[in-house]
Amino acid sequence: MKQLLKFSASWCQPCKSLSGNLKHVDFKDVELKEIDIDENMELANKFGIRSVPTMVLMEDDKEIGRKVGVLMADKIEEFIHQ
Repeated sequence: MKQLLKFSASWCQPCKSLSGNLKHVDFKDVELKEIDIDENMELANKFGIRSVPTMVLMEDDKEIGRKVGVLMADKIEEFIHQ
């Protein structure tokens, strides 16, 4: 099963925009995990997160894709269902 890791922060305005767009995404067989970089710096460092929002697509514990910045819902669906 694929996982979409969304790295964000409470103070990040683009992260809030991305969260709104994610509400319109059909995730089907993809699990969404939201990670606050201020609360989980260790995981953010492990994934080399340098800016937020960043979405990392995982499959079988391997990174298969990464997007930085705000994407519209249709582009997110294309990304996660690649």
